[in-house]
Amino acid sequence: MANSYPKTRIRRVVHRFGLVPLSSNTVASFYRKNAVIRVQTKSEAYAVKPFFRSLSLHSSTVDQMKTTANYIQLLMDNGFSCMPKWLTCTSGKLWTLHKGRPYYVTPWIKGRKLENQEDYEKLGQALASLHITSSHFLSKKAPFYDHIELWKSHDRLFRRQMMKAYQTDIKIRRWYKKFGKSCNRFSDRSWAELKRPEIVNLLRKERIRPVLIHNDITSYNVIISDDGQLFIIDWDRIKVGSMYIDIAAALTNTTQFNPVFIYSFLKGYEELHPLNQTERKWIASLYRLPREAWHATRFPNRPRSRNERNMLEIMEQTWLLRLKAMDFLEEWTHH
Repeated sequence: MANSYPKTRIRRVVHRFGLVPLSSNTVASFYRKNAVIRVQTKSEAYAVKPFFRSLSLHSSTVDQMKTTANYIQLLMDNGFSCMPKWLTCTSGKLWTLHKGRPYYVTPWIKGRKLENQEDYEKLGQALASLHITSSHFLSKKAPFYDHIELWKSHDRLFRRQMMKAYQTDIKIRRWYKKFGKSCNRFSDRSWAELKRPEIVNLLRKERIRPVLIHNDITSYNVIISDDGQLFIIDWDRIKVGSMYIDIAAALTNTTQFNPVFIYSFLKGYEELHPLNQTERKWIASLYRLPREAWHATRFPNRPRSRNERNMLEIMEQTWLLRLKAMDFLEEWTHH
């Protein structure tokens, strides 16, 4: 794919943040080929991030950018340090609009990906810090993003597609036959646990005192800098929501279903924010949900992207590891 961001556009954007670029190049993410622009200046490198709206929200791109920037400003003002600092442009905002697209700029974090137990412990601590910090300044009137209802709709669609499996391509049909019923059993168990009075009460309390969630913590979005500090990047999807969903999704997307890494993550989290048995049970239930399968089969009539095909292949390759990870979390709920 050609570079979507001409040099002239990049120069105009970064000039608004007081930067003079010497060179620039686009860097791919898991989802986009031109996800971020790395700009080199005389002093250091910066990440120039084009902002794309979330399709799950009905608000405009600019409105979503405003909301995101407001949350980021609150986190910076309250001392949250596990993200790159957003630069302020000449207008005084944390973002700028150019040709209808919002952009924001942060220092480029040079470092490595998650590798060892200490890294995962730091990640758990960073996520706990995000939840604790934001709980102090969010009001109970903050708009709460309901992942549960969204995930239930994805589950229903997945089940309908299973019924039509013989009309799909042979690889999808084979995958459904091998793993589909197990996915449904996992979901049924988690939805049943959601109805337990202690879980219902827990979720009710969470809405009274909400937190900010990153909403997209993956291995790609966590960097250990050269000096050993952990940074979470790509905050485009930050929302007011459930910290338990944020924990469960981060465990799924980063720990490689490795009980050692899962334990280190949870140990780090609980060093700052201890969890009671009901909270642990709900996290284990959320982790059990087969969200990757739901996502990969959401659009049955659309040609499968490589990422969607990869999701099902990865689920098949890691199936036994996932089962062991679920067993580990089940044991963790009783400790």
